[in-house]
Amino acid sequence: MLEQIDTMELIHESRILPIEGGYNFRDLGGIVTKDETIIKPNYLIRTDELSRLNSNDLGLLADLNVKSVVDFRTSEERKTSVDKVPITCENEFHLDIMAANMNAFMEKMQSDDKDYKKMMQQFYTDLVTEENAVKEFQEFFSILQNEENCSVIYHCTAGKDRTGIATALILESLNVDWNTIESDYLLSNKFLAKKYAAYIEQNPTLAEIFLVQAEYLQDAFEQIRKTYYSVEDYLSDKLKVDIDLMKKIYTT
Repeated sequence: MLEQIDTMELIHESRILPIEGGYNFRDLGGIVTKDETIIKPNYLIRTDELSRLNSNDLGLLADLNVKSVVDFRTSEERKTSVDKVPITCENEFHLDIMAANMNAFMEKMQSDDKDYKKMMQQFYTDLVTEENAVKEFQEFFSILQNEENCSVIYHCTAGKDRTGIATALILESLNVDWNTIESDYLLSNKFLAKKYAAYIEQNPTLAEIFLVQAEYLQDAFEQIRKTYYSVEDYLSDKLKVDIDLMKKIYTT
């Protein structure tokens, strides 16, 4: 068991991109599926916002031939933090996942209700069932299923919640085991700790919002199963994912 954990940790560490102006950059390439295939490197890159990238970062991403950037943030978030993209980028897709819900979520955060964990659990279940979110994730997979868009960077503000759900859905579509999916999701805590340390030090309860918890992801996928019977049904019927095509494009 220890050997398996160490091997998984090494795989995760090898996928981290040496980006200076971002906190949560990592490649899905190198993850092994239950079919004993491997996700191709440099095709799917998850991250936090791109506004702080420097010339070295942009050069690295250009070397990876990044062609598309998918931004899950709302228009308000994009106004305050503008993406920087490499010269190879041909497409920028704006998918305002949970736009209305995000506003309501922010208002609730500023209210007297400080049950942040409950807020996050509701946010995660909304991410996989709310009509706007489902529509935008459907569009996301449509983008991914066009190989001409690869390599793809996809992100939100922190690269942990909206991006975390998107990553888990991608990995499910490629038949990756749950332990690996969850391990990748929780890795955000390691890379975001410095970004949010000052906020959490001032108010430790904010860790419920600024960091991720396994049960957030588990709750979302349990809701998928309750609502749509299975994750595979959700992917193929609700999000219109061609699972065979996803495997063809992204695994080897």
